[in-house]
Amino acid sequence: MIRNIFIVLLLSFIFTISAFSYSKDFNELYNIYYMSNTNEDLYKAIEKIKNGNYGKTEKQTYENLILLMEIYMNPKSKRESYKLLNDNIKKNTPLLTQKDSDYMASVADVMSSAINYSSFNEVVKLSGKAGEIYDNALKINANHFPSLLGKAILTAYSPDFVGGGIDKSLPIFKKAENNAKEKWEKHLVYLWTSQAYFKNNDKVNYEKYMNMAKDIFPDGAFIDNVSNMNSKGKGMFN
Repeated sequence: MIRNIFIVLLLSFIFTISAFSYSKDFNELYNIYYMSNTNEDLYKAIEKIKNGNYGKTEKQTYENLILLMEIYMNPKSKRESYKLLNDNIKKNTPLLTQKDSDYMASVADVMSSAINYSSFNEVVKLSGKAGEIYDNALKINANHFPSLLGKAILTAYSPDFVGGGIDKSLPIFKKAENNAKEKWEKHLVYLWTSQAYFKNNDKVNYEKYMNMAKDIFPDGAFIDNVSNMNSKGKGMFN
């Protein structure tokens, strides 16, 4: 089950305030990503970020997250995807800094995404390392939205015997919700919270959070895919 976290973390991109704030253009990139079913404006927004003038850590954070987006937008073979993700992990080893929560969470997201393509031993190693980085980012900023969301998703996918499970993840999702500021952040946390309730067969709360997500971005490709999956009795945490 934990291998399926790849799909979640490709879609669960992040924003908060830490050592630097995401640029206005980068924040808008995610609004475009989640609100739209088309890619033309999204590609333009990505190129604008790639050509932007940023500091080393901020630039690497954006590179990490855009890599995940591009793999999702343009599916490749498992071997190709694994190489791209593994090369990125090597590029971020050792971490450029352990004082910037945004950067750290972006690295953890890449590690979690690589789980889908990894051997069992690598899965254990990557999930453990990603969880450690999320936790360290939260030590810097306990209200850090991307780390809270990443930790909630990782917890939801992890088995009970290592402290995971849906019930353990719900309080973390709630804290992420309380710290979501941008439209796309709220959309994401509502949508993933709905999937936790879907897994728990809590129809009332599932519908509540799904409707809250739809109220923000009703026509995005991501929410359409999740809604279609739910209509067939399957959820992102199944």
